[in-house]
Formats: sequence, structure tokens, C-alpha cells
Amino acid sequence: MPIYEFNGKKPVISPEAFVHPEAVIIGDAEIGGDCLIAPGAVIRADFGPVTVGEGTSIQDNAVIHVSPGDKVVIGKNVIIAHNASLHDVTLRERCVVGMGSVLLQGVVCEEGVIVAAGSVVPQGMQIPAGKLVAGNPAKIVKDVTPEMAAYVTEGIEEYKILARLYRQSMKGIP
Repeated sequence: MPIYEFNGKKPVISPEAFVHPEAVIIGDAEIGGDCLIAPGAVIRADFGPVTVGEGTSIQDNAVIHVSPGDKVVIGKNVIIAHNASLHDVTLRERCVVGMGSVLLQGVVCEEGVIVAAGSVVPQGMQIPAGKLVAGNPAKIVKDVTPEMAAYVTEGIEEYKILARLYRQSMKGIP
């Protein structure tokens, strides 16, 4: 599994997390319990810390990186979809970052924010709780509906179950 110490900093990964053998975690990273770090995901905490709260899913080919002197904070029960790219961001609990989205330096998503697939969230954007953002550049489109929030909850729980199943039953085939 490509997990690397860098500049004296070692990743700290909960034994209740699942990190796929083809994901890469480097440096000052902390991964909470019930997390799923999927194949091809890269968490590069070489310039600063990356914290991933419990129950968070970082899916295939997502990239998380930090600038010198900055940090990434991802709260509990967050979904970061395939091919998303995050740099120097803060995501509070229960956020969703859609497939192929880009969140630039200094973006803050308060609790329950949904970033639509393919969105580019501009540097420094502060997104209030419970909002849906979309576009390039991303703009607030509307409030997250109760149906959307329920779908997010369902997705979070499914990925927690999947992380447990991977820990228990994934085996390589020679």
C-alpha cells in the first residue's frame, strides 16, 4: 500500500478505515474511522496537514493537496466523488463534492453543502450551510432540498458499509 512518511511526518490511519492498495497517502495526513479511500485517490499532505473525518468517502482518482503553510480539513460524513480535485479547502460535515469538481484554494463549504458534478469553485468562495452550488465558476443555485439531504445520508451510510466490506473481504487475485 503506497503510504509514505515525508519530511518526518507519517500518515495516521484509523484501523477502521479502508485505504485501497492503489490509493496514495503521503505525509501529515490523518484518516478517521469508517473512511473509504478508493483506488487512485491521492492525499498529498507534503506541504501541510490533511485531516479526513470519520465516515468520509474519497472516491477513485480524487486528488487532495495542500500549499505550503496551509491545510485541508474535511469533516465527518463527507462524500468526495470520482476525479474531484481539492486544494487548501475546508469542508464541514455532510458535504458532497460531485464528480470532476475542482475546489480551489481557500474554499469553505459549511455543513450540508452540495457541489454539483463538474463545478469549478473559485478561490476563497465561502458557501453557506445547506446550499447547492454549480457551474464554472460555481454559483449558489438553491437550497439543498430535504430529498437531496436524504439522498446524501443514504450515500454516506452506503459508503460506510462498503468500507467495512472492503476491510473484511477484499483479497487480491494472483
